Amino acid sequence: MIDLTPHIEYLLMNHDCVVVPGLGAFLVHETSSFYDSEACRFMPPSRSLGFNQALTINDGLLVESVARKRGLTLDSARVEVESVVASFRHQLMAVGSLSLGSLGVMTCKDDTLIFEPSSSSAVTMRYAGLMPLAVSPLVEESNEADDRIAVVGRREVSVPVPLKIAASVIIILVACGVFFTADSLIGNRQTNYASLDSGLRAQVDYPVMSADESGLAVSREIELNIAAPRQESIAEIAPSASAPVIETQKPSAPGRYLLVVGSFPAMKQALKHIGGDSRLAVMEMDGKYRVYAASAATNAEAHAKADALREEFPSVWICRR
Repeated sequence: MIDLTPHIEYLLMNHDCVVVPGLGAFLVHETSSFYDSEACRFMPPSRSLGFNQALTINDGLLVESVARKRGLTLDSARVEVESVVASFRHQLMAVGSLSLGSLGVMTCKDDTLIFEPSSSSAVTMRYAGLMPLAVSPLVEESNEADDRIAVVGRREVSVPVPLKIAASVIIILVACGVFFTADSLIGNRQTNYASLDSGLRAQVDYPVMSADESGLAVSREIELNIAAPRQESIAEIAPSASAPVIETQKPSAPGRYLLVVGSFPAMKQALKHIGGDSRLAVMEMDGKYRVYAASAATNAEAHAKADALREEFPSVWICRR
């Protein structure tokens, strides 16, 4: 007979709820750190373990864990789990108590199951060693010196008239210098514009006069060549047709049940596990990055997809969001 306690404890490290079919559900409650104003201390985060007999809906986590660990099919693992749960109930009815190893002890009283968690369980020891941090509140002390501050009157300072005149002259000279500097900059800019190549070409041919020519006739031929852009060049620089807009499809929201093939503590590890497989995706849940191959809306659909994916992904398991 298999031991379900290690499977339950392992699943509770990554999930807040693990259902044992026919018995109930083990629940993990996590409390964040907080400030205790009465004790003036910062309290560390903590985890507590509980049990609810009313939750009997099978989420498949325990069966899948047994099947994955022992190499069984889901149907065979389900039969094994039901057999162990039946022995649990028989012992509770006969003896009245049931030891669940490091998880704790379960007792039965008037058909009501009572669970007492163990303080040494790995589920509740995640924040072990963190101690409360005591702080001292700040006390505002009155400064007696503030009451004895002497008010000093402001003294008016007079500026001599010659100093005022000198300051005015300096301001005028600075303004004139800025004006002439700006004017020279504008003139240089016009000169630079004139030096740009306009595309016009002028050629002047001067005929050479020989010594024995009778006349003093001088002829000049001026040829202006204006370079105009060709039609082919205009066609080449014409703007190309606008590129087609590629519409990206937003991925549909996954269902309530994820077919997980890997769980990692960091996003970088999850992306490395995916590689170039476009069928896989990542979702962050409870501080873990789940790599899943498919999702389903119902538990039955999730089990059907898990059986179909198990040949390619032997370690696939169902995670409920």
